Amino acid sequence: MMNPALLIGFKVAGYLYLSLSVIVLILGVAAAAQVAMTRDDAFDVINRKKQNWLLLGGGAALTGLFGIFGGGAFPLWIIGAVIVGIYWQDVRPAIRDVLDNASGAW
Repeated sequence: MMNPALLIGFKVAGYLYLSLSVIVLILGVAAAAQVAMTRDDAFDVINRKKQNWLLLGGGAALTGLFGIFGGGAFPLWIIGAVIVGIYWQDVRPAIRDVLDNASGAW
């Protein structure tokens, strides 16, 4: 018979794994949608490729889906979380700066 505290710990870890996978899924879909709606030349200005970030955002969402439905021993959502984090903390602010400056201050 297993220790009840250990069983509770496994349940909490499972729910934490599931919730982090859902968060990565949502942020990955949002990132891919924003990349798809952003002008191509904004990515050229910051020396990034729009197609790459579109695929990376979709891939991050896919890792979130695998985390939800696939289970598995290796938490793929960690890879998706890194991609999503780079997009939201580095790429998206740079694109916003480019688009804000493109409107001009005349």
